[in-house]
Amino acid sequence: MIETVSTFLNNYGIKNMPVVMALSGGVDSCVLFYILNSLKTTYNLDLKVMHLNHNWRGEESLLDLEFARKIADDAGCEFYSKTLDDDIKKTELCAREARYEFFEEALKYFKSNVCFLAHNKNDNIETLIYRLIKGTGVAGLSCIPIVRTPYYRPLLNISRAEIEEFAHINNIEYRIDKSNDDSKYKRNFIRKNILPSMMQVSQNALNSMNSLIMLASENNEILDDYIEYIEKEIFDNSIKCWAYNRPSIKRGGFLNLKPALQREIISRYFKGILKNRDYKNIIKIQKFILDNENSTLSINADTFLKVSAGSVFLYKREK
Repeated sequence: MIETVSTFLNNYGIKNMPVVMALSGGVDSCVLFYILNSLKTTYNLDLKVMHLNHNWRGEESLLDLEFARKIADDAGCEFYSKTLDDDIKKTELCAREARYEFFEEALKYFKSNVCFLAHNKNDNIETLIYRLIKGTGVAGLSCIPIVRTPYYRPLLNISRAEIEEFAHINNIEYRIDKSNDDSKYKRNFIRKNILPSMMQVSQNALNSMNSLIMLASENNEILDDYIEYIEKEIFDNSIKCWAYNRPSIKRGGFLNLKPALQREIISRYFKGILKNRDYKNIIKIQKFILDNENSTLSINADTFLKVSAGSVFLYKREK
């Protein structure tokens, strides 16, 4: 496992720089810290540690914070932490948003461009199952990326069982989050109920689903290159929605595309704008563009899509 992480650092040229690692205190992050700490001299890494206290579990959360701080202190690593306010909603989505906002703060604080996260193969597969249940397109099958700058995940292709075994062999201490047993959280339900049932169908289910994720990632890379070429042909930067940094679309060029390609263009165009980019909503927008030469479609409370004079463009109404 140490060799895997070492190869990862080499492949991505991570050396001679400050790097930050998210340390929750769980087995995944403690193992990743152990490995990075053992490699920091070899790669001349100035290893920093950050910990976000979600403040969900009272005294246990505080103990997690102090545990992470002690690990960092014992290794001589600078430590950065934050405790969330009680009024933040205790949902998986809000927790995720708060985490990544905190990660950005820590990166700025440490003046670093590299953040290590300890996601593993099981996390990726649980994400795949969750997306399949909720609804996803082909792009969504690629799930958690191994690298999306500034986030790097060296353990993404290693199973949770392998990580736990490594921790046992190397006597690595870690904290156990009791809320992981609470099936009211969707990911916990998938972890405790759905994934084990799939493993009963095939003991190779974990590797099979991970192969699907990797194949989807590779296919998406090919598709990205092709879409980028198409967008250069049909996008017009002379008419632009500055609120969302989106160019207009040449309607004539758009209509000449195959229907499936039109839907892919729409899905990518509305990323970060349309809350739910499911098939139904994409079809609705596609039909609007096809059927109208001069009309307006409401996207949300203050955002509209307009077709006019051969162009399709977004505009945001001022409050």
